[in-house]
Amino acid sequence: MLKWYEDPKADYGIIISSRVRLARNLADFNFPTAMSGADAAEAIRLLRKSIFNEENRPNVEEAGYNFVDLPKLSNWDLNILSERHVISPSMVSQNTQRGLVHNASENISIMFNEEDHVRIQTIFVGKNLGAAYAVANLIDDTMSKSLDFAFDADFGYLTSCPSNTGTGLRASYMLHLPLLEVSGNLANEIGVLTRAGLVIRGLRGEGSEPLGSIYQVSNQRTLGRSEEQIIADLEHYASQLVEKESALKGTMATDYLIEGNDSFWRSYGILSHCRKISLPEALRHLSEIRLGQILGPKYGMGENPANTSIYNLMTNVQPYSLQKIMGTATDARHLDILRADYLRQAFGGG
Repeated sequence: MLKWYEDPKADYGIIISSRVRLARNLADFNFPTAMSGADAAEAIRLLRKSIFNEENRPNVEEAGYNFVDLPKLSNWDLNILSERHVISPSMVSQNTQRGLVHNASENISIMFNEEDHVRIQTIFVGKNLGAAYAVANLIDDTMSKSLDFAFDADFGYLTSCPSNTGTGLRASYMLHLPLLEVSGNLANEIGVLTRAGLVIRGLRGEGSEPLGSIYQVSNQRTLGRSEEQIIADLEHYASQLVEKESALKGTMATDYLIEGNDSFWRSYGILSHCRKISLPEALRHLSEIRLGQILGPKYGMGENPANTSIYNLMTNVQPYSLQKIMGTATDARHLDILRADYLRQAFGGG
């Protein structure tokens, strides 16, 4: 089964993926940051039972859920899960009892004892925020049948971080915005998003730098707003970004066609023949290939010349995922050499 990031449809448009995350906490336990080891273990037991029970067996089997005891994984494997967005980066370094339930395609993950007792995350390829929310909400309903989540009539769901209190919903789109970025117009769009209560981040989410012109746009506020309002606002402003990025593609194809062709084919030449390449440079050139693929042969550029989707390549060139494929690097220089070897193979170069 394809992982969600291996799906060729992730390369088809400006919006790469839609993500929904619901935060929940058990009413009778301290937040994870203040839990004892015994309470953390008991919380995981209860959370697992709410999913893996006889009543829910058909759903478990259909989804192919698997439980992972995260402390038993190596730091290497934890970082791979983080690079694939299966777990949050903070779960890699946590020194507490924590668990994970995920499906085979890795687009559904339920994190136990992260910042909150439960983080339900769903990721769908393309513009599918409604579908992502529907699945996350169904999982929430299933777990709620046997669990008492911390809820206040005035404030809503109670969470470790006050900014998540309310619906506990964080919805986001991952977008590819190379032309807004290079034109300098993105700074103005960030201001518009901020005033609307949204936030824009890099490829790895909170605290990460934008690489490969990949951005995550998500809501900042959950208190006093319904799930439907949050999703509607995000869809509205994401649609504006898509329209403006699309308009710039028309301008580039008309006024900068030679430059656009040069960037595409130059990037193809580098990726298919490089001997050493850093992560930022690799993502920059992969971004050019993805842009050219969307514009297509009509503008002198080609279909994806690699043997897999561009977004999958963007995932696989991350440090830990790359070493799982290509073998362990001895140092940073060797890692850049392995990345070049991997990309030459992907692009059929010499």
